[in-house]
Amino acid sequence: MEQIKEYEVGINPNNKLYFIDSNILLAMSQFYYKGKCDRGDEVTEDLKKFILKARMQGIQNQFAITEICYDYTCNAINSEQMNKIMIAYDNLIMNMSADEILVHKGAPAPQAKRNLPRNYTFKSIFDCKLPVFFLGDNVEMIGTFYEVYLYFLKIYSLCFEQIPPMQKIEKLFDFMTNEINIFLGYEFYLAVLLFLGQPKEREIAAGVFKPTQNPTLDHVLNAVIDIFQYRMACFIADFSVKMKMPMNPIFATMDKSLQNYIEHNVSYSTIMSTNMVTPVNHFRVAIKEAYVDAWDDFYYNRYYPCISSRYMELHTKEISDEKRKEILNIVYQNITKYETEIFS
Repeated sequence: MEQIKEYEVGINPNNKLYFIDSNILLAMSQFYYKGKCDRGDEVTEDLKKFILKARMQGIQNQFAITEICYDYTCNAINSEQMNKIMIAYDNLIMNMSADEILVHKGAPAPQAKRNLPRNYTFKSIFDCKLPVFFLGDNVEMIGTFYEVYLYFLKIYSLCFEQIPPMQKIEKLFDFMTNEINIFLGYEFYLAVLLFLGQPKEREIAAGVFKPTQNPTLDHVLNAVIDIFQYRMACFIADFSVKMKMPMNPIFATMDKSLQNYIEHNVSYSTIMSTNMVTPVNHFRVAIKEAYVDAWDDFYYNRYYPCISSRYMELHTKEISDEKRKEILNIVYQNITKYETEIFS
Protein backbone atom coordinates (compact mmCIF):
# COMPACT_ATOMS: atom_id res chain seq x y z
CA MET A 1 0.00 0.00 0.00
CA GLU A 2 1.31 3.44 -0.90
CA GLN A 3 2.22 5.46 2.17
CA ILE A 4 3.04 9.11 2.71
CA LYS A 5 6.72 9.89 2.26
CA GLU A 6 8.45 13.19 2.97
CA TYR A 7 11.41 14.76 1.18
CA GLU A 8 13.24 17.66 2.82
CA VAL A 9 15.24 20.33 1.01
CA GLY A 10 16.79 23.47 2.41
CA ILE A 11 19.14 24.26 5.28
CA ASN A 12 17.06 25.49 8.24
CA PRO A 13 15.40 22.61 10.13
CA ASN A 14 13.79 25.10 12.52
CA ASN A 15 11.69 26.74 9.78
CA LYS A 16 9.69 24.00 8.06
CA LEU A 17 6.82 24.13 5.57
CA TYR A 18 5.05 21.14 4.07
CA PHE A 19 4.05 20.99 0.40
CA ILE A 20 1.47 18.26 -0.26
CA ASP A 21 0.46 16.65 -3.55
CA SER A 22 -3.08 16.09 -4.76
CA ASN A 23 -3.17 12.47 -3.52
CA ILE A 24 -2.67 13.58 0.08
CA LEU A 25 -5.19 16.42 -0.21
CA LEU A 26 -7.80 14.05 -1.66
CA ALA A 27 -7.10 11.58 1.15
CA MET A 28 -7.62 14.38 3.69
CA SER A 29 -10.99 15.23 2.13
CA GLN A 30 -12.04 11.57 2.12
CA PHE A 31 -11.03 11.17 5.75
CA TYR A 32 -12.89 14.28 6.86
CA TYR A 33 -16.18 13.40 5.18
CA LYS A 34 -16.10 9.59 5.37
CA GLY A 35 -13.97 9.02 8.47
CA LYS A 36 -11.57 6.93 6.41
CA CYS A 37 -9.46 7.01 3.24
CA ASP A 38 -10.46 5.07 0.15
CA ARG A 39 -7.04 3.39 0.13
CA GLY A 40 -7.70 1.55 3.39
CA ASP A 41 -7.22 1.64 7.14
CA GLU A 42 -3.41 1.64 6.99
CA VAL A 43 -3.38 4.79 4.88
CA THR A 44 -6.02 6.38 7.14
CA GLU A 45 -3.84 5.87 10.22
CA ASP A 46 -0.77 7.13 8.36
CA LEU A 47 -2.70 10.21 7.27
CA LYS A 48 -3.82 11.00 10.83
CA LYS A 49 -0.20 10.93 12.02
CA PHE A 50 0.88 13.11 9.11
CA ILE A 51 -1.84 15.73 9.73
CA LEU A 52 -1.02 16.01 13.43
CA LYS A 53 2.69 16.45 12.70
CA ALA A 54 2.55 18.65 9.60
CA ARG A 55 -0.06 21.11 10.84
CA MET A 56 2.34 22.16 13.60
CA GLN A 57 4.69 23.51 10.91
CA GLY A 58 2.32 24.68 8.18
CA ILE A 59 0.99 23.03 5.02
CA GLN A 60 0.91 24.56 1.54
CA ASN A 61 -1.83 23.10 -0.66
CA GLN A 62 -2.01 25.64 -3.52
CA PHE A 63 -0.82 23.31 -6.28
CA ALA A 64 -2.70 20.27 -5.01
CA ILE A 65 -6.08 21.97 -4.75
CA THR A 66 -5.66 23.68 -8.12
CA GLU A 67 -4.85 20.36 -9.79
CA ILE A 68 -7.90 18.70 -8.23
CA CYS A 69 -10.38 21.52 -8.85
CA TYR A 70 -9.34 22.71 -12.29
CA ASP A 71 -12.01 21.68 -14.82
CA TYR A 72 -10.42 21.11 -18.24
CA THR A 73 -13.75 21.28 -20.04
CA CYS A 74 -14.78 24.61 -18.53
CA ASN A 75 -11.18 25.91 -18.41
CA ALA A 76 -11.96 27.19 -14.92
CA ILE A 77 -11.79 26.26 -11.25
CA ASN A 78 -14.72 24.23 -9.94
CA SER A 79 -15.54 26.52 -7.01
CA GLU A 80 -17.95 24.07 -5.38
CA GLN A 81 -15.33 21.35 -5.29
CA MET A 82 -12.75 23.80 -3.97
CA ASN A 83 -15.10 24.93 -1.20
CA LYS A 84 -15.80 21.32 -0.21
CA ILE A 85 -12.10 20.43 -0.03
CA MET A 86 -11.18 23.63 1.82
CA ILE A 87 -13.82 22.98 4.50
CA ALA A 88 -12.18 19.60 5.15
CA TYR A 89 -8.67 21.06 5.00
CA ASP A 90 -9.41 23.99 7.34
CA ASN A 91 -11.10 21.80 9.93
CA LEU A 92 -8.35 19.19 9.96
CA ILE A 93 -5.49 21.68 9.96
CA MET A 94 -6.84 24.53 12.08
CA ASN A 95 -10.05 23.73 13.94
CA MET A 96 -10.12 20.15 15.20
CA SER A 97 -8.16 19.04 18.26
CA ALA A 98 -5.73 16.14 18.10
CA ASP A 99 -8.16 13.93 20.03
CA GLU A 100 -10.99 14.79 17.64
CA ILE A 101 -8.85 13.82 14.64
CA LEU A 102 -7.84 10.49 16.18
CA VAL A 103 -11.47 9.40 16.74
CA HIS A 104 -13.08 11.20 13.76
CA LYS A 105 -15.81 9.15 12.03
CA GLY A 106 -16.90 11.56 9.28
CA ALA A 107 -18.93 14.72 8.68
CA PRO A 108 -21.81 15.84 6.42
CA ALA A 109 -20.55 16.72 2.96
CA PRO A 110 -21.80 19.86 1.15
CA GLN A 111 -23.23 19.47 -2.33
CA ALA A 112 -20.59 19.97 -5.02
CA LYS A 113 -20.87 19.30 -8.72
CA ARG A 114 -18.24 17.10 -10.30
CA ASN A 115 -15.90 18.34 -13.00
CA LEU A 116 -17.45 17.81 -16.41
CA PRO A 117 -16.26 14.89 -18.57
CA ARG A 118 -13.17 16.09 -20.39
CA ASN A 119 -13.62 17.02 -24.00
CA TYR A 120 -10.52 18.29 -25.70
CA THR A 121 -11.60 21.65 -27.01
CA PHE A 122 -8.06 23.00 -26.96
CA LYS A 123 -4.69 21.44 -27.74
CA SER A 124 -2.32 24.12 -26.50
CA ILE A 125 -1.07 25.19 -23.11
CA PHE A 126 -1.56 28.79 -24.26
CA ASP A 127 -5.34 28.21 -24.40
CA CYS A 128 -5.35 26.57 -20.98
CA LYS A 129 -5.66 28.66 -17.80
CA LEU A 130 -4.18 26.02 -15.49
CA PRO A 131 -0.70 27.67 -15.25
CA VAL A 132 -2.34 30.97 -14.25
CA PHE A 133 -4.44 29.27 -11.57
CA PHE A 134 -1.27 27.61 -10.31
CA LEU A 135 1.00 30.64 -10.28
CA GLY A 136 -1.11 33.79 -10.55
CA ASP A 137 0.71 36.68 -12.18
CA ASN A 138 4.21 35.39 -11.34
CA VAL A 139 5.66 35.70 -14.84
CA GLU A 140 8.98 34.07 -13.93
CA MET A 141 7.36 30.98 -12.44
CA ILE A 142 4.90 30.64 -15.31
CA GLY A 143 7.92 30.80 -17.63
CA THR A 144 9.54 27.96 -15.68
CA PHE A 145 6.31 25.94 -15.93
CA TYR A 146 6.37 26.40 -19.72
CA GLU A 147 10.01 25.28 -19.82
CA VAL A 148 9.23 22.06 -17.93
CA TYR A 149 6.21 21.48 -20.17
CA LEU A 150 8.31 22.00 -23.31
CA TYR A 151 10.86 19.42 -22.19
CA PHE A 152 8.10 16.89 -21.54
CA LEU A 153 6.85 17.53 -25.07
CA LYS A 154 10.38 17.02 -26.40
CA ILE A 155 10.73 13.73 -24.50
CA TYR A 156 7.39 12.63 -25.96
CA SER A 157 8.68 13.46 -29.41
CA LEU A 158 11.83 11.42 -28.79
CA CYS A 159 9.86 8.47 -27.38
CA PHE A 160 8.49 7.57 -30.78
CA GLU A 161 11.46 8.64 -32.89
CA GLN A 162 13.13 5.63 -34.52
CA ILE A 163 16.70 6.28 -33.36
CA PRO A 164 18.95 4.52 -30.79
CA PRO A 165 18.26 5.40 -27.11
CA MET A 166 21.64 7.04 -26.57
CA GLN A 167 21.03 9.27 -29.56
CA LYS A 168 17.73 10.35 -27.98
CA ILE A 169 19.60 11.48 -24.86
CA GLU A 170 22.18 13.36 -26.92
CA LYS A 171 19.43 15.10 -28.88
CA LEU A 172 17.63 16.10 -25.67
CA PHE A 173 20.86 17.41 -24.18
CA ASP A 174 21.65 19.44 -27.31
CA PHE A 175 18.09 20.76 -27.35
CA MET A 176 18.34 21.95 -23.74
CA THR A 177 21.84 23.41 -23.89
CA ASN A 178 22.03 24.71 -27.45
CA GLU A 179 18.58 25.37 -28.88
CA ILE A 180 16.82 26.57 -25.70
CA ASN A 181 19.86 27.37 -23.55
CA ILE A 182 18.19 26.17 -20.32
CA PHE A 183 19.32 22.92 -18.75
CA LEU A 184 16.83 21.30 -16.34
CA GLY A 185 18.26 18.33 -14.47
CA TYR A 186 15.05 16.74 -13.20
CA GLU A 187 13.63 16.46 -16.68
CA PHE A 188 16.92 15.38 -18.27
CA TYR A 189 17.47 12.54 -15.82
CA LEU A 190 13.86 11.45 -16.12
CA ALA A 191 14.64 10.87 -19.81
CA VAL A 192 17.90 9.09 -18.95
CA LEU A 193 16.01 6.64 -16.73
CA LEU A 194 13.30 6.21 -19.38
CA PHE A 195 15.59 5.63 -22.37
CA LEU A 196 18.78 4.13 -20.90
CA GLY A 197 17.78 2.74 -17.52
CA GLN A 198 17.59 -0.86 -16.41
CA PRO A 199 14.04 -2.30 -16.35
CA LYS A 200 13.29 -1.09 -12.83
CA GLU A 201 14.59 2.39 -13.63
CA ARG A 202 12.53 2.57 -16.81
CA GLU A 203 9.44 1.48 -14.89
CA ILE A 204 9.96 4.29 -12.34
CA ALA A 205 10.41 6.90 -15.09
CA ALA A 206 7.37 5.61 -16.99
CA GLY A 207 5.31 5.86 -13.78
CA VAL A 208 6.07 9.59 -13.63
CA PHE A 209 6.17 10.37 -17.35
CA LYS A 210 3.23 8.09 -18.28
CA PRO A 211 4.08 7.62 -21.98
CA THR A 212 1.16 6.81 -24.24
CA GLN A 213 0.76 6.55 -28.01
CA ASN A 214 -1.74 9.42 -28.39
CA PRO A 215 -1.25 11.84 -25.48
CA THR A 216 -3.64 14.69 -24.77
CA LEU A 217 -2.83 18.03 -23.20
CA ASP A 218 -4.20 17.05 -19.80
CA HIS A 219 -2.28 13.77 -19.86
CA VAL A 220 1.02 15.57 -20.41
CA LEU A 221 0.17 18.23 -17.82
CA ASN A 222 -0.58 15.62 -15.16
CA ALA A 223 3.01 14.38 -15.51
CA VAL A 224 4.43 17.92 -15.66
CA ILE A 225 2.66 18.85 -12.42
CA ASP A 226 4.24 15.93 -10.54
CA ILE A 227 7.77 17.12 -11.27
CA PHE A 228 6.92 20.82 -11.05
CA GLN A 229 5.52 20.56 -7.51
CA TYR A 230 8.73 19.02 -6.22
CA ARG A 231 10.75 21.55 -8.21
CA MET A 232 8.79 24.38 -6.54
CA ALA A 233 9.64 23.08 -3.06
CA CYS A 234 13.31 23.15 -4.08
CA PHE A 235 12.89 26.64 -5.54
CA ILE A 236 11.39 27.93 -2.27
CA ALA A 237 14.40 26.51 -0.42
CA ASP A 238 16.82 28.31 -2.76
CA PHE A 239 14.86 31.56 -2.79
CA SER A 240 14.65 31.63 1.01
CA VAL A 241 18.44 31.43 1.18
CA LYS A 242 18.75 34.28 -1.30
CA MET A 243 16.35 36.35 0.83
CA LYS A 244 18.46 35.51 3.92
CA MET A 245 15.52 33.77 5.59
CA PRO A 246 16.43 30.12 4.97
CA MET A 247 13.71 27.55 5.40
CA ASN A 248 13.26 23.82 5.10
CA PRO A 249 10.46 22.91 2.66
CA ILE A 250 9.21 19.33 2.86
CA PHE A 251 7.49 17.80 -0.15
CA ALA A 252 5.05 15.05 0.85
CA THR A 253 3.51 12.59 -1.60
CA MET A 254 1.71 9.25 -1.73
CA ASP A 255 2.58 8.69 -5.41
CA LYS A 256 4.86 5.62 -5.45
CA SER A 257 6.43 6.36 -8.83
CA LEU A 258 7.18 9.94 -7.84
CA GLN A 259 8.62 8.72 -4.53
CA ASN A 260 10.96 6.35 -6.34
CA TYR A 261 12.00 9.06 -8.77
CA ILE A 262 12.74 11.63 -6.06
CA GLU A 263 14.78 9.03 -4.19
CA HIS A 264 17.07 8.82 -7.22
CA ASN A 265 18.01 12.41 -6.39
CA VAL A 266 20.52 11.28 -3.80
CA SER A 267 21.82 14.69 -2.73
CA TYR A 268 20.78 18.30 -3.01
CA SER A 269 22.82 21.44 -2.46
CA THR A 270 22.95 25.05 -3.63
CA ILE A 271 25.55 27.28 -5.24
CA MET A 272 24.83 30.92 -4.53
CA SER A 273 26.43 34.08 -5.92
CA THR A 274 25.38 37.68 -6.41
CA ASN A 275 24.01 36.76 -9.85
CA MET A 276 22.37 33.39 -9.33
CA VAL A 277 21.14 30.70 -6.97
CA THR A 278 21.64 27.32 -8.63
CA PRO A 279 20.51 23.97 -7.24
CA VAL A 280 23.01 21.14 -7.65
CA ASN A 281 21.48 17.67 -7.84
CA HIS A 282 23.21 14.31 -7.96
CA PHE A 283 21.14 11.50 -9.44
CA ARG A 284 21.55 7.78 -8.93
CA VAL A 285 21.34 6.21 -12.38
CA ALA A 286 21.42 2.47 -13.11
CA ILE A 287 22.21 2.34 -16.84
CA LYS A 288 21.31 -0.76 -18.87
CA GLU A 289 24.47 -2.74 -19.57
CA ALA A 290 24.21 -2.30 -23.34
CA TYR A 291 24.45 1.50 -22.98
CA VAL A 292 27.02 1.84 -20.17
CA ASP A 293 30.06 2.55 -22.36
CA ALA A 294 28.21 5.07 -24.54
CA TRP A 295 26.76 6.80 -21.44
CA ASP A 296 30.16 7.02 -19.73
CA ASP A 297 31.72 8.49 -22.87
CA PHE A 298 28.90 11.03 -23.15
CA TYR A 299 28.93 11.88 -19.44
CA TYR A 300 32.66 12.49 -19.01
CA ASN A 301 33.43 13.99 -22.42
CA ARG A 302 30.30 16.05 -23.12
CA TYR A 303 27.87 16.32 -20.24
CA TYR A 304 30.15 17.08 -17.29
CA PRO A 305 32.41 19.64 -19.06
CA CYS A 306 29.35 21.42 -20.50
CA ILE A 307 27.40 21.58 -17.22
CA SER A 308 30.48 22.73 -15.27
CA SER A 309 31.08 25.50 -17.79
CA ARG A 310 27.42 26.54 -17.70
CA TYR A 311 27.42 26.76 -13.90
CA MET A 312 30.52 28.94 -14.02
CA GLU A 313 29.01 31.23 -16.67
CA LEU A 314 25.72 31.57 -14.79
CA HIS A 315 27.51 32.73 -11.67
CA THR A 316 29.94 35.14 -13.32
CA LYS A 317 27.73 36.76 -15.96
CA GLU A 318 24.35 38.27 -15.16
CA ILE A 319 21.59 37.44 -17.64
CA SER A 320 19.90 40.54 -19.04
CA ASP A 321 16.14 40.98 -19.19
CA GLU A 322 16.40 41.10 -22.98
CA LYS A 323 18.16 37.73 -23.02
CA ARG A 324 15.52 36.21 -20.73
CA LYS A 325 12.76 37.43 -23.06
CA GLU A 326 14.62 36.03 -26.05
CA ILE A 327 14.90 32.60 -24.40
CA LEU A 328 11.23 32.65 -23.39
CA ASN A 329 10.20 33.48 -26.96
CA ILE A 330 12.22 30.48 -28.17
CA VAL A 331 10.43 28.34 -25.56
CA TYR A 332 7.03 29.58 -26.81
CA GLN A 333 7.92 28.89 -30.44
CA ASN A 334 9.07 25.36 -29.67
CA ILE A 335 5.98 24.63 -27.58
CA THR A 336 3.82 25.50 -30.57
CA LYS A 337 5.98 23.34 -32.84
CA TYR A 338 5.86 20.23 -30.61
CA GLU A 339 2.21 20.62 -29.65
CA THR A 340 1.33 20.54 -33.34
CA GLU A 341 3.37 17.36 -33.71
CA ILE A 342 2.17 15.53 -30.60
CA PHE A 343 -1.48 16.61 -30.36
CA SER A 344 -2.24 16.30 -34.07
